[in-house]
Amino acid sequence: MLAKEIDDYIYKKSLYKDDDEDYHQRYKNGVRTDCIGYVSKKGSYKFATITAARKACFVLHLGKKLHTETAKKIQMDIDELLGNEYEKSDLTRLTPGEVYIRLEWVDNIEQIVSYIDKAYEMRLQK
Repeated sequence: MLAKEIDDYIYKKSLYKDDDEDYHQRYKNGVRTDCIGYVSKKGSYKFATITAARKACFVLHLGKKLHTETAKKIQMDIDELLGNEYEKSDLTRLTPGEVYIRLEWVDNIEQIVSYIDKAYEMRLQK
């Protein structure tokens, strides 16, 4: 299951595995919502989320303030890589500075690992 592979990558295999923590543990006293959020111990904001709110979707949070245009470019790159256009699959308004990946469109976690790493790095920029 891809969601489990993503979780394992972030917490056990990534170069920043020792710097990650669960968003809900940090900010919500462990109370769960419809998502699993990942935040760096070095920063204040989520860099990634697995959510059911957008039909089993993985969201990369790059940051609205600094990275809205970069997020648009990465979204186009991912859409091309996966052979589907995310925006056509989700009629709700997309949040600026975020990149959306439908889990069912990903064949292998290796397709998206570099984007996860990039989101982590970009989210720490001020």
